[in-house]
Amino acid sequence: MAKLPDHVGIDFGTHSVKAVELTKISTPTPILVNLGSQLTPKGVINSEDKSDQRKLADVLKKLYDSSRIKNRNVVMALPEFSVFTRFLEFPGVKKEELKDAVYFEAKQYIPMPLSEVQLSYVPIGFNTEKNAPRVLVVAAPRKIIDIYINIAVLASLDLIAIETESVAMGRAMYKSVGKKDLIMLDFGANSTDMSILSDGYLVFSQSIAIGSDSLTQAVINKFNFEYQRAEEFKRNYGLVENVLEGKIYSVLSPIVESIMVEVRRGVEFYKNRTLSVAPTDYILNGDGALLPGLKEYVSKSLGVNAMMSMPWNNVQVDPKFKDIISKSGPSYSVAIGLAMKDE
Repeated sequence: MAKLPDHVGIDFGTHSVKAVELTKISTPTPILVNLGSQLTPKGVINSEDKSDQRKLADVLKKLYDSSRIKNRNVVMALPEFSVFTRFLEFPGVKKEELKDAVYFEAKQYIPMPLSEVQLSYVPIGFNTEKNAPRVLVVAAPRKIIDIYINIAVLASLDLIAIETESVAMGRAMYKSVGKKDLIMLDFGANSTDMSILSDGYLVFSQSIAIGSDSLTQAVINKFNFEYQRAEEFKRNYGLVENVLEGKIYSVLSPIVESIMVEVRRGVEFYKNRTLSVAPTDYILNGDGALLPGLKEYVSKSLGVNAMMSMPWNNVQVDPKFKDIISKSGPSYSVAIGLAMKDE
């Protein structure tokens, strides 16, 4: 595959759009050129409405202006909930037969006509016992891809690649921690995305329809707070049991535990499907990962080693960016992974 030029990784979140530009991405320690973030207008993500797409394009223009980013080449991420992924093995299938085999097998799993999706697959090794190539099948609705192509055009940007959030995050995590076997939990506003890396490859992903906004809403419902005050209480006290007599903990913990239930189900599905042992190292990503006490809660609930992501590890960072990174490092994981894409 052709090498990509230096570019800007752009991650569209429900609450913010983040951008990261790196250079020397093929080296062990890429260099941060620039980064930035802007608030996302409400309700515009994945919208087919042309006016919403223009709003997102305007946010990108504002982000470029405020951050003084010059590079017009961009790689964007598709939200995980809009993409279908499936880990498959093909016993006895030769390399030259794999493309057709993926196509026919994908028809069984993708819940919409293949004519309406962009289908691709990533080879992820070989099962020698079964004589089976292993692949990750990725299918994105063409109408979703068209949305992001149009946004790039409206923002006068050159969209050179699109990939899923989990693939981008997996790249960033592998390069930052050097571990080939990980489970990643990305805590977003409306969903929590779970992804499994095995031997450095993404082999499983699922989107859990519970995010950090559900936690804020629970605080609003319990204490009749205004949104901003509820958000502040959530961010300040989170899942720490011994503050405010445990009142915030008692409201938030049942919701977080419902996420953990889905994570356990995902792990069991992965183990049964692949007959593999699941990783016990968990990396927490996204804005929601900054919730106080979350790392300790995940570790205890799942009986695993949970840690905050450090996506800037092995990236050379100028001191002028240190303040931004220290406050919101885990939230830039996807954008960093996109910026690291080299082919």
